[in-house]
Amino acid sequence: TLDDLLAARLVRYDELKPCTTAFIDTRTPGRQEKENFTIIGPGVAENPDQHVHIEEPHGFNIGGARQPPGCINSQHSHETAEVFVIHSGSWAFYLGPNCEDGEIVLGPGDTISIPGNVFRGFKNAGADVGYMFAVLGGDDPGHVMWVPYVFDYAAEYWLSLLADGIAVETTRGRPITPV
Repeated sequence: TLDDLLAARLVRYDELKPCTTAFIDTRTPGRQEKENFTIIGPGVAENPDQHVHIEEPHGFNIGGARQPPGCINSQHSHETAEVFVIHSGSWAFYLGPNCEDGEIVLGPGDTISIPGNVFRGFKNAGADVGYMFAVLGGDDPGHVMWVPYVFDYAAEYWLSLLADGIAVETTRGRPITPV
């Protein structure tokens, strides 16, 4: 029925399942409180245990990030364009491998499209927990490409990235698991 079809394609905000170990930088100070969401499609999470709310391919991926004030996403790029739509909070975006190519602050209702292969990072620049949606192109958006220092920081906190884009704990030699 139509109701069943719609129910299988519905994700309510208050039912989102976060992952706090989605990326290799999740133990680096200033980054460990971020929550990542894969809403439609697999996204680019490096934790194979991240929950995907709607797995059916749509030709795009929608994810989300919820972060407390000051929480950072490290500089990275993607093979496809990434569109951010701010739901709540104030978010500062930094471009360039070392944040040298510019900064812009966005608020609720603002949207920015960042081309593929452009390094970007962001942080919650507001005083409250913020949430934003992220849209990546294609059914398979590829892997995250990190700036080199992210790997150095991750190694200090016992994380490494395998060639297939999966983060692993180097101290125990097993995949990271959601907290």
